[in-house]
Amino acid sequence: MKIYFIDILDFFLVSIILFQVYRLVYKTPALNIFYGIIATFVFWKIVESYEMKLLSIVISVFFQGGFLALIIVFQPEIRKFLLIVGSRIFFRKFIFSIFGKFGKSSEFSIATKTVDSIVNSCAILSGDKTGVLIVIQLHQDIKEFIQNGDKMDAKVNRPILESIFYKNSPLHDGAVVIIGNKIVRTRAILPVSYNKEIPSRLGLRHRAAIGLSEKTDAICLVISEETGYISYIKDQKRTVITNINNLRMKLEKDLLV
Repeated sequence: MKIYFIDILDFFLVSIILFQVYRLVYKTPALNIFYGIIATFVFWKIVESYEMKLLSIVISVFFQGGFLALIIVFQPEIRKFLLIVGSRIFFRKFIFSIFGKFGKSSEFSIATKTVDSIVNSCAILSGDKTGVLIVIQLHQDIKEFIQNGDKMDAKVNRPILESIFYKNSPLHDGAVVIIGNKIVRTRAILPVSYNKEIPSRLGLRHRAAIGLSEKTDAICLVISEETGYISYIKDQKRTVITNINNLRMKLEKDLLV
């Protein structure tokens, strides 16, 4: 059997789509449904290869009739996937991954000074056990998921971040939202996650950060008032930062593109 270029391209594109869908449903209840769909599809193709016509018809009817149901079940993940794919930054990163610097653009770039300010602020606030919730917009526009809060137009720097989260500051409640190199909102209210798998020891800040990560690709940094631990939350995955240099590396990896 001859393999043509179009066959390789077809396989490559399907692999990308499946991988992106897997990333969106990873560590969510929808992951088991995703596995079930893949397993059923593979079983269907095996049945077809052995020409088991009746069973093949039954499974094909399931796929045809269940398509709408799958859209409903995966509605949040599909919406998030389409928003990311529709982002201009997604295409720039895709081009850059293939053609290197040729596809790189300075638009929406995050300055190294911004990363330094965030890291240094978190180091100090963590040492003081100050409660912190910082949201950093990545590819997807997060404005529709941010409620209330006070608008701000300030360049990200350490003194401002520390003063905002100072315990007696009127701005310390809620989240600070960073877009590009600017703080655009304080005291923002985020959608809270009701995922039962979240440990009960985690408070409202963590649930709000995870809730936003369920709907967007934003980066959320949370500092616990009880322990001072820094949590790095992205794509519904929480990573506890044990060394401040690890926070710098993760931010540089995700932001300095």
